[in-house]
Amino acid sequence: MFKPFRILAYLFATLFSFALLIAAEDKANPDTKNQELATVNGKIITLADIERALRMRYGPSLDQMPTEQRANTIKQVTPRMAEELISRNLLLEAAKTAKTKSNAEELKKTLEQIKGSLPPTVKFEDYIKKMGHNEKSFKAEVAEELLINFHVQEILSAVKAPTDTELQKHYEENKESFNSKESITASHILLKADPGSDEKVKSEKLKTIQKLKAQLITAKGVGFDKLAKEHSDCPSSSRGGDLGSFGRGQMVPAFEKAAFTQKVGDVGDVVETQFGYHLIKVTKKTSAGQRKFEDVKEELTRQLDAPKRQKTMQDYIAGLESKAKITRSTAIKPAEETPSKKP
Repeated sequence: MFKPFRILAYLFATLFSFALLIAAEDKANPDTKNQELATVNGKIITLADIERALRMRYGPSLDQMPTEQRANTIKQVTPRMAEELISRNLLLEAAKTAKTKSNAEELKKTLEQIKGSLPPTVKFEDYIKKMGHNEKSFKAEVAEELLINFHVQEILSAVKAPTDTELQKHYEENKESFNSKESITASHILLKADPGSDEKVKSEKLKTIQKLKAQLITAKGVGFDKLAKEHSDCPSSSRGGDLGSFGRGQMVPAFEKAAFTQKVGDVGDVVETQFGYHLIKVTKKTSAGQRKFEDVKEELTRQLDAPKRQKTMQDYIAGLESKAKITRSTAIKPAEETPSKKP
């Protein structure tokens, strides 16, 4: 099922979800990479385009697979990815035809966000090279994705938001799904110190995190995300230490006890676990019980709105496809069933 404007989203998912490492260059046969899989109004989609899209989606994990496994993975997802790229090309053409306006400031901001989200050990030039881009071509692709996004928003602006009556009805019919368990939303800074670490090393780590705590106390918690990005050894550092929401039983006991007893907005005492030393900042607390209609109204809106928006885009893309000249190679078309012989 097609979901509009996902390529840039895949890129951000890559940036925030993986510890980025630059792997070895792909040694695939260039002739194979140039294999034509589909055309959209004369524009060719090749296996190289599929691989670039996959690298945007899965990042370095694709290169870390054994060669045979990587080849099989690419083969399995190629038909689906080809269809997504066909839809992307249709939307890009439609955006240009509709003279959708691009936004230079938004492009600049997006590129800065991407560069700022890379770990210190990964150079931007190396990262985009792995995607099959130089700086100019990468900027052009991001600009195209933003243009598609603006056009999609124009199409979706016609979708009517659900009424309060519809929201209330959906809430009453699905009340049990709005029973919440106690949970908190928190961020942390972790300085790793394994239980078997040298006492001198552990002592240095403890002193460092105590200095960070003193700095945060003075600043009344402001700048926690910045310090997490600079000092935390946890993968969550790329998100400013954000761990999202979690309930009881999901964290190690010492961490859970400290997090659930802290006040919202406070930076608590240093907590030691088997992973090392932590500073925790709780940003939200949710009590157990039936959530009120007013508290879940936004969530209800999304639940009712999403299917309408998805249907609108599916119909729109189907309309574009019916007017376009599209070819698909046998590599991505499902095999036609051989008619059974009549007895």
